[in-house]
Amino acid sequence: MDCFETYFQELKQTSPENITEFSHRGKLEVLLNALAPKEIKVLMEPRREKGIGAPDFQISSKGLILGYLENKAIDGEPLDKVLKGEQLKKYQQLSGNILLTNYIDWILVRDGKPVMREQLCYRYDIENAKSRLNKEKVKAVAFLIQKFFEAKPEVIGNAKKLAEALAVRAKHLKGYLLEELIRQEKYHQEGRLYELYKSFRDHVFHELELEQFADAFTQNLVYGLFLARLNADTKEREINLYNAIRYIPASFELIKELVDFLKELDKEEYLAARWIVEEVISIINNLDLAAINRSLFYRISKSKNLFNETEISYRDPFVYFYEYFLGVYDKNLRKSKGVYYTPPPIVHFIVNAVQHVLKNSFGFKEGLADERVTVLDFATGTGTFLLEIFEQILETLPKNAGNRDQLIRDRLQKSMYGFEYLIAPYTVAHLKLSQYLKENGYAMQQNERLHIYLTNTLEPADLVTQQIPFLPALSQEGRSAQVIKNKHILVITGNPPYSGISKNKGKWISNLIEDYKKLEGGQWKERKHWLGDDYVKFIRFAQHKMEYETVWDEKVQAYKEIPNDKDGIVAIITNHSFLDNPTFNGMRQSLMKTFD
Repeated sequence: MDCFETYFQELKQTSPENITEFSHRGKLEVLLNALAPKEIKVLMEPRREKGIGAPDFQISSKGLILGYLENKAIDGEPLDKVLKGEQLKKYQQLSGNILLTNYIDWILVRDGKPVMREQLCYRYDIENAKSRLNKEKVKAVAFLIQKFFEAKPEVIGNAKKLAEALAVRAKHLKGYLLEELIRQEKYHQEGRLYELYKSFRDHVFHELELEQFADAFTQNLVYGLFLARLNADTKEREINLYNAIRYIPASFELIKELVDFLKELDKEEYLAARWIVEEVISIINNLDLAAINRSLFYRISKSKNLFNETEISYRDPFVYFYEYFLGVYDKNLRKSKGVYYTPPPIVHFIVNAVQHVLKNSFGFKEGLADERVTVLDFATGTGTFLLEIFEQILETLPKNAGNRDQLIRDRLQKSMYGFEYLIAPYTVAHLKLSQYLKENGYAMQQNERLHIYLTNTLEPADLVTQQIPFLPALSQEGRSAQVIKNKHILVITGNPPYSGISKNKGKWISNLIEDYKKLEGGQWKERKHWLGDDYVKFIRFAQHKMEYETVWDEKVQAYKEIPNDKDGIVAIITNHSFLDNPTFNGMRQSLMKTFD
């Protein structure tokens, strides 16, 4: 009763028409702390005049978020109208436990529905110096607040539900980060976030826009936290803003560097985003990890084909996990990035076809497992093709084979490469392939990594790239990717993007495309064409890799290209337009000269 009496008297010191939603937040915080059990933490979020809002109070216990409180002005918008508003709907996506108040009226909302409603006093009681609180009303409000504090955080043990929960929060986080990026650019107050954007624009993809970066970086942070939780797999090791980087393996060096940004959230310019990151951390700290891991196991199925041969296929859980995520996060993004454009049976067919050619045309009896074979997935996405290759190579050895670990080190880590320029699929590819190896009894060592690199396949990187400030791993990614771009690759595979209005307009690939405008007996005459489509550029990259290799010239101390006298295979999914469109004559003629 005493804490309510103090609260009531402080409200009376200001006329109701002058009490805004911010006027007495401090007094409301004191009241909530007086009523909260010892393990409950009440955190008042910083006030924001403009931009994307955050709940006024965050309620947590032992690092897990229990719910949010939103307060409004006494004479402001009626609470029943607030209940139906977009702001509260946004918060309800994040928590099923919301407390709404205008300082005197209180509504407890559970799973989107008001379940309790109480009133501490009437408006005119605030204006009346002689008015007193009603003990029954105080008791009722105290009971409502107690019920609010008693909520338990949800334990998620299903991969689909987890993907959707993370996606909702990532969607909000992207809004905060994009807003801050725009502010830093507009007012020339470039902080760490904007410096990260410039580094990726200058060294990975020159046409990168602010929104694209905000989108990719958000997804990386969310998946980086999930990766940290998978590796800190005991309840005693809870993730927070400061220790998450410790639980990301050394084999994920670039992801570690990017997740290190979480430490910046203590700074004033990033405080607005901190609460939603803490939401993500609360979710992953309260997972049923055993159930999550079971739902992310690779499902094996066996069937007979038309030739009565046993075929083994795997269900890639991470593809579906990421598809569920994008379905909630941004359906249009899911379509544009083609996450579900590569069904596993098609990948299985293509990799089997490569095996057939290697064994029957090249004479490599072990196929992809042969030590002479190098493979590049030049648009690896979430690593679907590389996963199928890993599976088919591991199938060649019994599980108890003594040289199994050595094969993984020599073949899967040293000769299988992937290029990807989007941060989120790059992260997922590393996550799922390392998880797959772990399930097959091989744990990555501190000095090991998968050779999947964050790079734009169509843009050559300078081998002497200047060290990127605070991102040494990104600098190394570019250098390592260029080493692979320089060496001969036996098999190029993957599912390159299709985009008629390509943003890949670099000089190197544009010059190569000019070759497709030439025909024997004269110059190609068409003005309008689709040779600028991304898939055409990826084909041209693959063709060039088969025709030439890059070697170091000691005389001039520089790299030069020389004709390649080795064979090779290009096995990809691609748009069919180049086969019959009349403006692709030069491309068809060029390909027929290079390939049998």
